[in-house]
Amino acid sequence: MPEPDDGAAPAAIPTWAVEQAREELYDVRDPAVIEERAREIARDHHEREDERHDEYDDPDEGGEA
Repeated sequence: MPEPDDGAAPAAIPTWAVEQAREELYDVRDPAVIEERAREIARDHHEREDERHDEYDDPDEGGEA
């Protein structure tokens, strides 16, 4: 059985996340460190968006029934 990461191209990191990572890590020159932080920023953003969207879909939270 293939591993989940086998042959899968890494998802492109949004430009806005890379820029934000560069701003946060202004004294870091290592592209791998900046890229990792950008991935974290993008992942956190998507999680917040998903939670915000779910809030409107959950009847227990006042969302749609």
